[in-house]
Amino acid sequence: MDERKVIQFGKSAFCMTIPHTWLAKNRIKKGDSLAVQETLRNSLEIMPTTTVTSSSHELTIDITGKSTDEIVQLLLSTYLNGYTVITLQGPNAGKVAFVRKHVHEFIAAEIMEVTSNKIVINIFWDIKTIDLHSIINRTSHITKSIFSETLELLESGENATDIIEKGFEVQRQVLLARRAIKYALNNSAAAHKFNLSSLELLYVSYIIYFLGMIGDYILKIAQIMDKSKMNEFKDLLKDKGAVSELKTLITRASDYYSKVIDAYNQQKKLTKFIFSEYVDFEAAIDVFRKKNPQLWAPVLAEYLKLLIFKIKETEFMMISMENAPKY
Repeated sequence: MDERKVIQFGKSAFCMTIPHTWLAKNRIKKGDSLAVQETLRNSLEIMPTTTVTSSSHELTIDITGKSTDEIVQLLLSTYLNGYTVITLQGPNAGKVAFVRKHVHEFIAAEIMEVTSNKIVINIFWDIKTIDLHSIINRTSHITKSIFSETLELLESGENATDIIEKGFEVQRQVLLARRAIKYALNNSAAAHKFNLSSLELLYVSYIIYFLGMIGDYILKIAQIMDKSKMNEFKDLLKDKGAVSELKTLITRASDYYSKVIDAYNQQKKLTKFIFSEYVDFEAAIDVFRKKNPQLWAPVLAEYLKLLIFKIKETEFMMISMENAPKY
C-alpha cells in the first residue's frame, strides 16, 4: 500500500498528492474534477467525474486441443470479466459453427474474423447505456410472460418453442447484467454511475443470478409440458384433477413471483416476507407428487420446489438490499 503525507494548504485546507499511475489510468489531467465520498469504513473514495467509458480489453486464448464445451466456458468467463476483444487462437476445424451459436447468446457480441487458426470476437457494449434496474425489470417482464404461456400449455396443443426463445433472452439479459456488475466492482466510476454501494452491487448480482435461475426452472417445466414431444406427459393430462392441481401450483408460484418482483420494481418496502407461506407451498407440492406418481409428475414437482425456493431467496436478497448501509 502506498503511503502519502497530508500537506496543509492555506489556513484551513489540507491536501495530498495522487499517484501518477492512477491519473494516467483514468486519463485525469490538470483542471479535471474528482468526486470524493466518505464510506462507512471511515475511508475516502476518490473517482473521476468524467463520463464513464468502456476501454478496450483484449485477450487471446489458445484453444488447441480444447473441446467445444471447454471453449464455451472460456468464452463465458471472458465475457463476464469485461473483455471487449476475444481471440480464439489455434486449429478450429469443426468448431466455428458451435462457437458462433454460443456467441449469439451474449448481448453485443459478434464474430468479426474467422480463419482456420483464429476466431476474433468483438463485444460492442457501452457501460453508459446500461441500467441494472431496467435489466431486472425487463427480465422479470419476460419471466412473467413465460409463466403465463406455460399455463397456456396445459390447455392448448401448442409446443414450447416461443417459451424457449424467451428463456434464452432471460439468460442473455442476466449475462449482460453480471458483466456490468463485475465491471463496476473493478471500476469506481462505473459503480458511482449505478449509484450503488459495493454491498448493494453484491445484492443486485445475487438478485440477477436468481432471476436467471427462476427463468430457467419455469422453462424446464414448460419443456416437460410440451405435449408435442413428451408422450408420457399426455398420460398425466388425462387426469383432470392432476391438471387442475398442477395449474394451481404454477399459478401460485407465478403470483408469488409477481408480488416479489413488483415490490422491487415499485421500490416498495417489503414490510413482511411475502413467502411466509413457503412451508405450506412446499407441502402442497409434496401432496401433488404423491397423488401423481406418473413419470413426469415427480420431475415437475422437483422443479416447482426449486422454482419457489429461488423466488424465496430473491425476496430475501431484496430485503437485505433494502437494509444495506449506503456508502
